Amino acid sequence: MKGEMPMAAVPETRRVLMIGLDSLDFDYARSHIESLPNLRRLFEEGAVKLLDSPANVMSASVWPTFYTGTLPGEHGQYFPMQWDPTTMRLRHVASDWIDCEPFWRPLARQGLPVTTLDVQAAFPSRTAAGTEIVNWGVEAFGGYHCNQPELGREIARRFGTNVLGPDVPVDKSPGRLGEIRRKLLAATKKRGELARWLLANTRWSLFVAVFPECHRAGHYFWRDPDEVTSSDSDDALLEAHRAVDREVGALVEAVDLRETSLVVFSLLGMGAQHSQMHLVPPVIDRINAAFAANAGNAAPGRPRRERRVVRLLRERLPARLQERVALAVPEPVRDWVTSHAYAGALDWRRTPGFPLPTGGEGYVRLNIQGRESRGSLPRGGALHRRYLDAVREGFLSLRDGATNETLVDAVHFPAEHFPGPRSDRLPDVAISWRGGAPSTAVRSDRLGEFTGRLKTGRGGNHRAAAFAAIAGPAAKTSRVSSLATIIDLAGLVRDLAIRSDFAT
Repeated sequence: MKGEMPMAAVPETRRVLMIGLDSLDFDYARSHIESLPNLRRLFEEGAVKLLDSPANVMSASVWPTFYTGTLPGEHGQYFPMQWDPTTMRLRHVASDWIDCEPFWRPLARQGLPVTTLDVQAAFPSRTAAGTEIVNWGVEAFGGYHCNQPELGREIARRFGTNVLGPDVPVDKSPGRLGEIRRKLLAATKKRGELARWLLANTRWSLFVAVFPECHRAGHYFWRDPDEVTSSDSDDALLEAHRAVDREVGALVEAVDLRETSLVVFSLLGMGAQHSQMHLVPPVIDRINAAFAANAGNAAPGRPRRERRVVRLLRERLPARLQERVALAVPEPVRDWVTSHAYAGALDWRRTPGFPLPTGGEGYVRLNIQGRESRGSLPRGGALHRRYLDAVREGFLSLRDGATNETLVDAVHFPAEHFPGPRSDRLPDVAISWRGGAPSTAVRSDRLGEFTGRLKTGRGGNHRAAAFAAIAGPAAKTSRVSSLATIIDLAGLVRDLAIRSDFAT
């Protein structure tokens, strides 16, 4: 790294470079550190902190948690598509519904030069303060946006947009995995070029750039070390990490670490796929049926034909055809299919709870009277408590049919973990799974037997393992030594960006 700083010298600076490496796993990086020279140098010469996060309960909540500096009960986001209790459907999280302001926007309004590139889950800025680019490299709800229109057009002309493209989580053929591998490498290189161009062509005292490529590489190329596989997947995963490492090194070389504080961070880790989320819909169906019978209802809430057909099509269509259709149809059509597959045609009068989409956890929403517009379960009474007990005990009773190992590690109630003004936006129940491959045959002494298969095509998935590595003037401060959670990153960077004296 350029401009190595003597221990005693802590110069005045107002520049901070943040590089987010989405889902780059710290343990994986350490185990392959000889192949990642820029991360190796940063880990050896900087200050490295392992950080707690809410990812053990809701993994997709980490980005808004980071950029707001608040927990999910405050910001209200847990997944790109969330349940809207007013319309009784799933919808994309957007600023006109669950708005969240990143920590850098007040700084930009106060005159601090800020540039950000593709911070995950951040909404387009509605002001001209600073320079914010969102959804440049990936297709996301709302599309590519730059709050400086002329600059946005220049970026599109020079670098294109949507270079990584959307992801449809279905089984992938070897040929399709090869396409993903090539696209990941090309997208990483292009992102590095754009980030360096923005370093040189925008005014900034705070610069935040996020690389999402390790996230997708981890999903599709991660392999359990105990699993016998071809070397292709292992090579593809390491190749993606090497590409990101090269771009990190090039970005760091573009600044002077005697004058710029560097924060390289990951809010999530990655590991072998342990999700059992394919079990959640059938398990909830049986819990609802048993709950209705115990409550004396002759007919529990059952999916009507419309929902059964949508679910059947998602389960039976060949994966490649599902992917082609999903990529070809407009986004509102994809959203309609997702919403109806989960809860679009339920009989709400007799449905106490229903599953929600997730990246790996199990999520359940309760149909609460007075909160859901068509709620049927009285809030806070004996019936409410009995249903929560039925959900908890039902999931805890699940065992793998072959090994007899329990499948559920814990059943969480997110509003208790994350109280706040938006805790009602969160799932009512979140299930975390034990280690082990996704099950295909499951038994329960309460609910009977289940069969099914996880069909996301993902050999890897998120794990709660965050870290930050800090170099430059800030590495020697007491503020860095007190970092404990990903929430602290916003406060750290805000302080660094507005202070001119980093002396401890």
